[in-house]
Amino acid sequence: MAAENPIYHSTHLTYGSYLKVPELLNLQHPRTGHRDELLFIIMHQVYELWFKQILHEMTGVMEFLDRDQPLRAAQLLERIHKIQHLLIEQIPMMETMFSTEFAKFRDSLRPASGFQSVQFRILEFICGNKNPKMLQLVGEDDAAKAEMAAFLDKPTPYDHFIRHLAREDNSVFPIPPRALTRDTSQPHERDEELVSALEVLYRKQDEHNTGERYYAQFRVAEHLLEFDEKFSIWRFHHVKMVERMIGSGMGTGGSSGAKYLASTLARSFFPDIWAVRARLGGGAAYAR
Repeated sequence: MAAENPIYHSTHLTYGSYLKVPELLNLQHPRTGHRDELLFIIMHQVYELWFKQILHEMTGVMEFLDRDQPLRAAQLLERIHKIQHLLIEQIPMMETMFSTEFAKFRDSLRPASGFQSVQFRILEFICGNKNPKMLQLVGEDDAAKAEMAAFLDKPTPYDHFIRHLAREDNSVFPIPPRALTRDTSQPHERDEELVSALEVLYRKQDEHNTGERYYAQFRVAEHLLEFDEKFSIWRFHHVKMVERMIGSGMGTGGSSGAKYLASTLARSFFPDIWAVRARLGGGAAYAR
């Protein structure tokens, strides 16, 4: 295969042929002569690669939960956190570009926009931000719409986790049947019965004879919360970066730009895991 491609100089597998380095380095095509446009393109391509990896790992998380292997799921969630950290830390690199410089090539990007990232929207759909209006952001790209729509009704990692808890011991974790058959095309809403089940899980970590028994499930819950938290942190840094670059101006795709992004900051994927904190702080009792 490599020998048929003139950009490779060896018939043997090499670093470049395995990773397709020549092809990769040929995927950046600035539309202007501004030197900062290359940075802009590379940063967003890197984001897309990491989104691909997060989706890959999150699929694994759900598969391991379905197999009742919470420790393996926790391991992959830890990897996802490391990727999220990279996404957050990448934003200051974009901020090394002055807004005056960005303005010189920004108009050449219209009507393309980060809002059209199919992988990012799929990630939001998988995690519970089930908003069919987002399908319109990709314009006339019917293939992209279909790809996104396929994930609108998929169960979230939290759905898979709740189902795992019910299988693990429904007598310990009183999961209401409606939570196991809910309409997964809808976002998660706070469910007090599920919060109570999570409260049992959290409080059992203080019990000598059962804390270790359910520690893997506890770790998954904490990792889901951390994923949600890091996602919000990334959103916040992204909003501030956009404000720094374009102020309150409209986005290149016609969105309200930073104003819309700021409206997403209060969203959480898994409200029950956040809500259990109030129960723990209040010292509420639970059924043993």
